[in-house]
Amino acid sequence: MPYRTLALDLDGTLMNSEGKVGARDAAALTSLAARGVVVAPATARWYQAAVRPFERLGLHTAAIASAGADVRAEGGEVVASAPLPPVFIPFVSDLCDRAGWTATLSTPDLAYSRADHLPPWAANAPEWLAPVTHLRDADLGTLLSVLIEAPAEDAFLAELDRWRDRLTFSSALSYAGALLLTLTARGVDKGSGLQALCAATGIDPSEVVAIGDSEVDTPMFRVAGCAVAVGNATPEALAAASLVVASVEDGGVAEAIERLF
Repeated sequence: MPYRTLALDLDGTLMNSEGKVGARDAAALTSLAARGVVVAPATARWYQAAVRPFERLGLHTAAIASAGADVRAEGGEVVASAPLPPVFIPFVSDLCDRAGWTATLSTPDLAYSRADHLPPWAANAPEWLAPVTHLRDADLGTLLSVLIEAPAEDAFLAELDRWRDRLTFSSALSYAGALLLTLTARGVDKGSGLQALCAATGIDPSEVVAIGDSEVDTPMFRVAGCAVAVGNATPEALAAASLVVASVEDGGVAEAIERLF
């Protein structure tokens, strides 16, 4: 059966340690899209940031954004949206401020990027990204996901424990070794997002190739017809994959496309 969709993680899978898409990967993706294959980033990034690397290549993609809470067809049409519980919003915004975490809180149209100090690019931020030093005035009426960067032993993390039965917790490590913790509504992850995209496009999950590098990608591995881990993947992702390709630095995405499509 020919594969009709490619769902791929970004950071550590397509985006290398410099935050760029390698030339070989870019060429392979462009060729794949030209053949009518549906390409969809599957990422903790909010929608506008999820599609941006592809827009730079001149590609229009579907997206499984905000760790599965915001699923869109090509052109940006929302096909599934799963907000966090409203009661969680004031709690998590206050916690991020008290803890001093670097955090990104995504809504359907805007992401708030919280840090103790505004970055140099803040004055030129695009309209869909709001750099802030606190979240108390943020308009978080429809909060889709929270991405927290914190030391793994941060004492403030324990305050999230009482929400574990109401949310989905997905964790990974940054290139620098910090904990990257993504919070979505209960039952929402990249796997549920991929299922929603397949339902909207009329593509059977068996016709999907999913590529990733960490345990947060394993839910979509279980849904897809073929699960691919790049060579730099975590042990959990490697164990869950049916195919292992080169690392993100060595064109792993391109290798997967060349071998499977």
